[in-house]
Amino acid sequence: MSFKQKVLKTIDKFNLFQKGDKVLVGVSGGPDSTALILVSASLKKELGINLRIAHINHKLRSSESERDMHFSQNLAKRLGIPFYLQSVNIRRLRNKGASLEEFARKVRQDFFITLAKKYQIQKIALGHNQDDQAETVLMRIMRGSGVYGLQAIAAKRKIRDFTFVRPLIEVSRQEINTYLKRLKITPCIDSTNSDTVFFRNKI
Repeated sequence: MSFKQKVLKTIDKFNLFQKGDKVLVGVSGGPDSTALILVSASLKKELGINLRIAHINHKLRSSESERDMHFSQNLAKRLGIPFYLQSVNIRRLRNKGASLEEFARKVRQDFFITLAKKYQIQKIALGHNQDDQAETVLMRIMRGSGVYGLQAIAAKRKIRDFTFVRPLIEVSRQEINTYLKRLKITPCIDSTNSDTVFFRNKI
C-alpha cells in the first residue's frame, strides 16, 4: 500500500473530512507537516476539500525560524494554497510556571482557532504520526497519569467547538521520510529536536 493510499484509508476509517470542508493545515516546515500538506494537496480533488496553510513563527531559533517560515511560504505558493502567518516571541510572552512546550502549543492552537472562526474553516489538520503516539503514551505514563497514560492521540478531536484531525496518525516517521525522499523534498529540521531540555526529546 502506498503512502497516499494509507493516509486515505485513515481518513476514511475515522471519517476525518466531508466534501466541501475548508481545511486548515498547520505547517511548520518540518517533515511531518510537510508530508501532510503534500499528501492532502494530492487528495484534495478526490476528497472535495479546500486547503489553507497556517504557519507560526515562534522566534525561538533566530535564523532557523526565518528559514522555516520562508520554506512554508514557498511551499504554499508552489501548491497555490492560501497562507496565513503569525509571528510571536514565545519566550517574551510565556507565563511563569508554564513550560515553553506547553505555552507554544497553546499559542499555536489559539492561532488556528482564530483563523477557523474568521474563515469558517471546518477542520484543522495536524501532522502527528504513529511515532508521536508511542512517545505521548510513554510520556503520560512516566508523568504518572495512570490509565489516561494508556490513551492514544485521537485521530479526530473537538477542541473549543473546533474539529482537529490527524490524517498521518497511522503512518510511521520512516514512511514520512521515505515519501518526502521520493518527492525529492527536503524539509526543515528543527535543531531543538535534540535538546533534552524538552521532555519529549528525552523520551
